[in-house]
Amino acid sequence: MFEKLPDQPSAGRRGRHGRGRRGPLVPMHLPGYRSRPERFDDAVMASAQRLAQRWESRMVLIDFRILPVPSDKLLDMAQAAGDRVPLSSSRSATASRRARVSIYRLPLEQIASSPVELVDLVHQCIVHEVSELWMIPVHEIDPEYFPEDPDF
Repeated sequence: MFEKLPDQPSAGRRGRHGRGRRGPLVPMHLPGYRSRPERFDDAVMASAQRLAQRWESRMVLIDFRILPVPSDKLLDMAQAAGDRVPLSSSRSATASRRARVSIYRLPLEQIASSPVELVDLVHQCIVHEVSELWMIPVHEIDPEYFPEDPDF
């Protein structure tokens, strides 16, 4: 009356409610597997790691924050000064907290025309903020990316 159940489910098995296959829709090796915020996080991490190869002992003293948009206070300050929306900001270290670099995802995504340009913009923002924190010229922070050439 009862047959032995198979050890492995059949390949064409449907989801629990009969509406399709279970599992991810996009395979892990395709770019669509990661969301836009996750890809942005990867770009920030890659940029910080690139700088850590050259400035390892100093980079570990900086906290990186990824926020969707700047705070209202920062936006009001930029508007009062007649500046555009900030893409990033930094705060120097004090006795009670570490230095901090904040990168704003949505403004950067809006001005980037491609994913490659977004990665470049993220790196430019991080290098700029680190250069302001350390008071070192940008071309010394990452000489491969920012040569001393004034036309660059």
